[in-house]
Amino acid sequence: MLVLSRPFHCPTRIHSTSPFDTAVAGLLADRNWLLVTSAGWTQRGAIEVLTAAVGQPVAIIDSVPANPRVSDIEKLSADIPNADVVVALGGGSVIDAAKGIVALTALGNDLRPLIAHLKDGLELPNTFAPIPIIAVPTTSGTGSEVTRWGTIWGDENVKFSLHNPTLFPSDAVIDPALCTSMPPDVTLSGGLDALSHAMEAVWNQNNTPLSDYFASVAITSLRENLDQVMADPENIETRRRLQMAALFAGYAMGTTQTALAHSISYPFTAHFGMPHGFACSFTLPEVARYNSADHPERLTPIAIGLSCAVSEIPNTLEAWFDELELGQYLAGYVSPDVTDRFGNSLITPARAANNLRDVNGRIAKSLARRSLERFCPN
Repeated sequence: MLVLSRPFHCPTRIHSTSPFDTAVAGLLADRNWLLVTSAGWTQRGAIEVLTAAVGQPVAIIDSVPANPRVSDIEKLSADIPNADVVVALGGGSVIDAAKGIVALTALGNDLRPLIAHLKDGLELPNTFAPIPIIAVPTTSGTGSEVTRWGTIWGDENVKFSLHNPTLFPSDAVIDPALCTSMPPDVTLSGGLDALSHAMEAVWNQNNTPLSDYFASVAITSLRENLDQVMADPENIETRRRLQMAALFAGYAMGTTQTALAHSISYPFTAHFGMPHGFACSFTLPEVARYNSADHPERLTPIAIGLSCAVSEIPNTLEAWFDELELGQYLAGYVSPDVTDRFGNSLITPARAANNLRDVNGRIAKSLARRSLERFCPN
């Protein structure tokens, strides 16, 4: 039987040549709009700039937390007025929350089918028709602005994926000026999140030639620009390149989904509050070693992106992460012995099943332990 590989599909229109307020004004026209954002953007004055250009929204939801939970989506969706379109201004958590809000609203605020979708993998109804989202990313990492996926956490610290083809944002507005206010830890976490998306798309059962190309372009740009952005955060051009790298990584990951490094990451975020970009990247060198043992040729797109031989990928990553001082950030959340608490729970079946090489909980725990011992031994 012929099995077709996953085709690349992204209907999101990308706007990258105008300031965010100008671009959003042109996209909204006369439609009623709902703004979803976080408190920080209200404090920084971005909401004032936006409303001066397009007028007032029907409502402003500016209390989106990091890593939104199902209960957060339920609260944020309550009693909001009808709107024609949502503008999501913020990082990955804001864009994911916007996807959750339009999904629950489209379900008539009935939480039951959403819970069944998240927990049991049931498809959303055929009549599911959420209003469109205009995504305005203010970080460079998640790629949520170009995927149909949204991460929603359960109140039991379990990570769920909301997904449907109707949840692709209709438009993504890329304005690097919005990223210059990111503190160093958020910039680094976002860049490493994008790196993880790109690399996980390569050592993935669902890889395609196109996803490999997107991933390699993203890795090349991240290698060239992440250090520069950390050193000079006000540089608009390097910020732009980082945004494009995250977008290309989103294209790659949106085709393949993620794999082993993400499987390992979730408990570190859920139980220790480790930012997702750190949690899904600190194991990349060890996962590269593990996967290259059986399939070295498959990691060629990563080697091209890092400008090294396949055999040098793990050491190249470790040296780069040392330059970025990743270990100092990790040590603020965990020490190597925390892996003893997880047992075999570092395997998320849906993510681990995508990995190029079979893996079990014991192996995943060993990879995490060795990674932490390498970057934050004390």
